[in-house]
Amino acid sequence: MKESITPRFTENLSKSINTITGGRYKTVKINEENDLALEAENGTYVNANILSQGTIDELYLSLRISSIKELTEETMPIILDETFAYFDEKRLENVLKFFKDNYKDRQIIILTCTDREIRALERINISYNKIILN
Repeated sequence: MKESITPRFTENLSKSINTITGGRYKTVKINEENDLALEAENGTYVNANILSQGTIDELYLSLRISSIKELTEETMPIILDETFAYFDEKRLENVLKFFKDNYKDRQIIILTCTDREIRALERINISYNKIILN
């Protein structure tokens, strides 16, 4: 597994976190104890357990997204339920652009109780369909 899946998974994870964080973190390393460390812009590595809640949420989302490519080649929809609750506006815009640029072949379903995501989609000019459930 370490020779076939882990390198590909880690590469996908690093690309995701780099894009989602706007380049604040370049790569992700997984050590022997399965701890995660992120390479910061200055080249130093930061252990994931000392990151802010927003960055941890970005990392967790990146982990889930990277695992999609490892689990199946089928283009199943991606369902995100209140995923961006701890994201600031810049993080939210980065992740929405990431999905637009990297998952054009998938339906992205965002479940939320606010209109924050809609405002962000409109700010960065990404088309969407809105369904309101009462």
